[in-house]
Amino acid sequence: MIDYSALANRVVELMTNPKKTWDTIKDEPDQGKELILGYVFLLALIPTVFGFVGNLLFAEGFLYSLVYAILLLGVFLGSLFVLGLLVNAMAPSFGTIRNENAAFKLVAYASTPVWVAGFLTLIPQLTMLAMLAGFGYAGYLFYLGCQALMETPKEKALRFSIASVVTWFAIVLTTALVVSRIAALMFAPVIVLDRLSNSPGKPFGT
Repeated sequence: MIDYSALANRVVELMTNPKKTWDTIKDEPDQGKELILGYVFLLALIPTVFGFVGNLLFAEGFLYSLVYAILLLGVFLGSLFVLGLLVNAMAPSFGTIRNENAAFKLVAYASTPVWVAGFLTLIPQLTMLAMLAGFGYAGYLFYLGCQALMETPKEKALRFSIASVVTWFAIVLTTALVVSRIAALMFAPVIVLDRLSNSPGKPFGT
């Protein structure tokens, strides 16, 4: 059974007192990959659900909004699995010993602000702002976390965090754009009909 109180506390602790929280996380026996399927999945529902509602409010069509939201949730989870593997693979380049479980714990918890910022996706025009804010703070969490969980030397932690978070941002942005195009191509006729039906007697786009 999911302890939502503990999950909420962990989010608040990471956002307000990350250094102390990483020290606590370091001694926890959690498996990193399981955190992505549990902790991350639940938090990633924030941008998924709010993005879905936001698209509906801005007349993108129900089917398009639903399919895009589901595909985007897959992008969120899949990108973190890829990032966990990349972080572990890049570790020696930043004076860090490879540890796959620690790498997955690191990316799972460091991603927290990205999901919290997902509330802003209720307004589609704020999606990019939400991403920039979320990924920016995620970089700071990664900077602290790689030192605590993977014992990255402090002088190399900044470069490690920048390389990792920029890579993740690029993966999410690229795949999200692809998913958006796929959803649009699948449901473009439906969206057009919805807009026409909502504006009887008016040319499309007016």
